Amino acid sequence: MSRPDAAANWAVGKRLVHWGIAAAVVTALIAPKPEDGEGLVHVAAGAIALALVAVRLGWRMAGGVRPFFRDAFKIKLPTPSRGPRGFAPFLIQTGRLMGFVFLALIPIAAALGLSGVGQGEDSPLLEAHEVFGTTIMILTIAHALAIVAFAVLMKYDLIGVTLTGSARSIGEGGARGWVGIGAGAAVGLAVLAYVWGPYNVGGKVTSFAEAEYGDAHAVDARSEHENADSEDEH
Repeated sequence: MSRPDAAANWAVGKRLVHWGIAAAVVTALIAPKPEDGEGLVHVAAGAIALALVAVRLGWRMAGGVRPFFRDAFKIKLPTPSRGPRGFAPFLIQTGRLMGFVFLALIPIAAALGLSGVGQGEDSPLLEAHEVFGTTIMILTIAHALAIVAFAVLMKYDLIGVTLTGSARSIGEGGARGWVGIGAGAAVGLAVLAYVWGPYNVGGKVTSFAEAEYGDAHAVDARSEHENADSEDEH
C-alpha cells in the first residue's frame, strides 16, 4: 500500500492546515492556563486552532474534499481471520471518526474557554471547558494511535503522504475548494480579529491571572498572619 506518488493525495494546503491544527491543539494542551498565572499562549493557541478548523470545514464542505463525514460512520469490523491486517480497515475508520469528533469539539471548547475567562474565575463555563479539553486530549491520542497502527500494519507511507513527500498542488477541490478555503479563512480571521480586538481576550486573561494570584497571595498572607499569632500565644 506504500506508493511513491501517494504524497500527491495531500496537497500542501491540506498539510499546513492539518499539522497547524495539531500543533495548536498540542500547544494549548501543554501551555500554562490562566489559573496558573499565565495563559496567553494557551488562549492564543486555542484561538488559532479555532480559526484553522474554520478553514478546514469551509474547504471540506465547499470543495468536497475527502474523507467525507458520512464515510467515517461506515465502520468495518475487524476480520481476525485475515491476520493483523484484518484490523486495518477498522483502525483507519475509527481514527477518522475520532478525528472528526475532535475537530467538532474544538470550536465548543474554545467558545467555552473564551466566554469563561470573560466571566471570571468562578464561571461554570471554565469547568465545562476543562471537560472538553480533556476529551480533546483523549481523542487526539486515540486518533494518532489508530492512524499509526494502520500505517504500520499496511506499511503505509504516513509521513510521506501527510508531511514530507512531494505534493503536486496547493489546494484540492478545484474552484469550489478555493471558495471554501477563502470563506473559512475569512471566518477564522474575523474570529481572531474579534477575540484579540473588541473582546480584548489579552486583557481578560491578564485580569483573570491577577485575580487568581491575588487571591492566592491573600490566602498565603492570612495563613502567615495566623501562624504568627499562634506562635505569639505560645
